[in-house]
Amino acid sequence: MIVEVAIDLPNIETLDYSYTPAHTNNSKKTAIIGHWVIVKVKNKKNVGLIVGVKNSSPAKQVKPLEFIIDTLPPVDENFLEFLAFAAKYYHRPLGKVTFNSFPKLLKSVKNVESNYIEKKKNYFSESNRRSCEESKKTFQTKVDWKLNKEQSECYKSIVFSTKPILLHGVTGSGKTRLYFSAIKKILKESAISQVLYLVPEIGLTSHLQILFENYFPSYEIEVYNSTHTPLSRAKTWLNVSTGKTRIILGTRMAVFLPLPNLQLIIADEEHDTSYKQSEGFRYSARDLAVYRANNLKIKIILGSATPSLESWAQVRRNKYTYLNLKNRASGQLLPKLIISQKSSHSYENGISEDTLKILNQHINAGQQALLYLNKKGWAPVLSCLECNWSAKCKNCSVNLVLHKNKDDFLLCHFCGYKELPARFCKFCGSNRLRLLGIGTEQLEHKITRIIPEARIMRIDKQLVKKKKEFDDCLRKIENGDVDIIIGTQILTKGHDFTKVTLVIALEIESYLKHPDFRASERLFQSLVQVSGRAGRHPKQSNNYQKPVFITEVLDPDNDFLKDLSSANYIEFAEKLITERKTWNLPPFTNLATVNLTHSNEGILRRETNRILEELTNLIPDSEKSNVKFSGPLKVFPEKVSKKYRSRILLEANARADLHRIINTIKATIMNTKVNTIIDVDPIDF
Repeated sequence: MIVEVAIDLPNIETLDYSYTPAHTNNSKKTAIIGHWVIVKVKNKKNVGLIVGVKNSSPAKQVKPLEFIIDTLPPVDENFLEFLAFAAKYYHRPLGKVTFNSFPKLLKSVKNVESNYIEKKKNYFSESNRRSCEESKKTFQTKVDWKLNKEQSECYKSIVFSTKPILLHGVTGSGKTRLYFSAIKKILKESAISQVLYLVPEIGLTSHLQILFENYFPSYEIEVYNSTHTPLSRAKTWLNVSTGKTRIILGTRMAVFLPLPNLQLIIADEEHDTSYKQSEGFRYSARDLAVYRANNLKIKIILGSATPSLESWAQVRRNKYTYLNLKNRASGQLLPKLIISQKSSHSYENGISEDTLKILNQHINAGQQALLYLNKKGWAPVLSCLECNWSAKCKNCSVNLVLHKNKDDFLLCHFCGYKELPARFCKFCGSNRLRLLGIGTEQLEHKITRIIPEARIMRIDKQLVKKKKEFDDCLRKIENGDVDIIIGTQILTKGHDFTKVTLVIALEIESYLKHPDFRASERLFQSLVQVSGRAGRHPKQSNNYQKPVFITEVLDPDNDFLKDLSSANYIEFAEKLITERKTWNLPPFTNLATVNLTHSNEGILRRETNRILEELTNLIPDSEKSNVKFSGPLKVFPEKVSKKYRSRILLEANARADLHRIINTIKATIMNTKVNTIIDVDPIDF
């Protein structure tokens, strides 16, 4: 018998091995599809997965497989089909897809042969207990899970829907309550059913884990993300793949967990770009979750206060069931929007006098304010007044950002390069240097100066690098130990701040100048999400200040701000849909990019042009009306970590045409001196 084995090796789909019972060293199992095995590649042992069985092989010499791994549970045909689809759709080797989120400890031949995992079983249960205790110290959550009338109507529709469900609910409308009600029903219907709950960010898992433990006290909750130790991830993988654990909470990598009894998938904040992997294997966990649910004929709920246009288009095509929660569960109103024009006071003190007055009113009432500025550091640019020179990274084509900690330093936010700030211009020698723009560090300094009595906490990924640090910050906010929170994108989604009643968004206009056609959609989503942190809970004092959302801008009459003022996301989405259709942009066309990188700019340019020329020759005349390609396109930044970057864009109205052309040209793309990655359904331009 010949078995096809997927292995975690570059540019290899599968390798053939012979199997007979005599060839296995320590297993009584029959070699069948879905079993994990040890095989040799060039005399080095590797863990692999049997994905096919056949009678013969075209290879001249077929090695025997070493043995079947008894300690790893086999995966079923549905999961194998899911892996095969992901590999085919994203044009990645099956082995790379198979081992994408497979625990490193389980991939180690040494660990498999020494029964390392079996020996660590006691650690697994103890580590899980410690993890739960730590989380409970951080979050104390009261749970009130009675559905109101609006939620009950949506729940009935969820129960009877046979299509993917897009749950569109304003911030604070109780989408989580509906998710949990759906989960409860699934768990009750079968003693073995499993649920996968996806979130876009690691920072959202701790609070949700406690909610799960409060609502489902008799169930063990497994969390799967990149911050967990290798041993913890191995434990989780084994527990979920055997069906022992029934509730799984995870980030995008969790979509690749083998769940033999999966009955429900939830993708919260479905619009979030973090569901798309940006390096290497560039998959969308949300899109794969939809495929997996459809293939298994199970329910999937996609939830958001600001649905992606891709999901909204599926509603318009009658592919998804649309449900809408229009009101906050607490009965509170959405925050009032105030568009404030920047003044000289804004530049000097970070915010205008009018905004400062409102800020003082809220914190004097014992409430909290969130200042949203999506720019880390002190200042984004150090520039020369004489010649316009600016401090740039030596590895990337971007400006260095000034940070002030114990010592001042310039930092690249792409590669991490650091240097001391220059005292003189490196081009003309002038000492007339200035800082341009404002980051969260400078904003914190200015607000501290004008409101010295306020307790201020700054939260950004530069400051909060570990999950525990982030959880500690959230605990202090929840306990009321903070008056003013200053933060970046990390705070815009999913967090339920009890006392926040004021949100101030700063420096938003620069994002509208971005050439990406999705820029306005993303900015609208970010602002709706961050504004939704305000006023989520009933008033807690007689001096209560009603929730307010303020954004300070140079041009209050901007068309985008008029759309934002309407507070009608669907109206805005319909406007964008019309524009996208006019210009034949997603979701009305299908895109893929070929991303090329090389340390030598000249070689990159020549290879890109060569590939473009070969594309012209390879694509049949009959296909040229169906598929367009263009390039080389500029990529920002043009250079990252000493590698220059270029891009070729492929476009087709029919998805099948796009994939057919990629398959036609794949050999040409891969047979090049430069590094290449195919990105299907790219989200960044």
